[in-house]
Amino acid sequence: MALCALFRSGMLMAALWMLVAGAHAAPVAMVSDLQGKATLIAGTARTRLSMLAELEPDAQVELDAGARMVALYLDGSGEYLVTGPALVAIRAQQPQSIKGAAAQKRPVLGGKAGEVRLKSAGAAQGALVMRSAGPKGRIRLLNPGGTRTVETPPEFRWQFEAAGVAYRFELLDETGKLLYETEVKGTAATLPETVALAENAAYTWTVSTRLADGRKYSSTSDFSIAPANVRQQVAALRPAGTAPVSDKVAYAAWLEQLELKDEARKVWRALAAERPGDARLESLARE
Repeated sequence: MALCALFRSGMLMAALWMLVAGAHAAPVAMVSDLQGKATLIAGTARTRLSMLAELEPDAQVELDAGARMVALYLDGSGEYLVTGPALVAIRAQQPQSIKGAAAQKRPVLGGKAGEVRLKSAGAAQGALVMRSAGPKGRIRLLNPGGTRTVETPPEFRWQFEAAGVAYRFELLDETGKLLYETEVKGTAATLPETVALAENAAYTWTVSTRLADGRKYSSTSDFSIAPANVRQQVAALRPAGTAPVSDKVAYAAWLEQLELKDEARKVWRALAAERPGDARLESLARE
């Protein structure tokens, strides 16, 4: 009887979990630009809308007078500018105006990318914040770090709390073969022309140092070089400095899903400087 009761309890918990999980539909869009005050309405819940917020189907957004929002649809079909005062319902294909002017449709990245599917920047944010919060006292490898890179060759950069120390830099290929090693006095290293890196091959780099008191520190990271066609596409889609914020957000999100995290972080940093005080942009920009 006890086993039957436990089984029924487990089945009930599983059913409840499925109901809760199903209550949240996959987002169809995200906020790629926001100025002024806007409120996200989901059922009876009302929350302050923020940059990069995910927009689920049938949610509503209420914009105060003078506010403006751009909803970037993740299927790449377009982005929609909404200006307040307005109330719009987020539908699977586009926002539907309930009050105020209709949303204005614009092509994603000026139409240069076609209908490229995107992932919400929200999931990437957590990974970047975790990567930024390394243990104190460790050598913190900044670039390239666990990513594909468009830099050929890349510049290797790191941080360490102790100043004026010498470092040992090592580069290995995917088989563990040492390709290059050198001693560095600063916190950056570049490869000589004699070291050629292949596209899509995995590489590992290590920086180590020993302090005067005998303590030794070492950190390791991986990277690969993006193929030429990807590097060309990155250059072709890169928005100008004067481009709308929504274009830069779409570009950064596209870079993230191509695993070009270091390149994306450059865009997040520029956006954080353009919109100072935005916590979500600042966390994505943080190295």
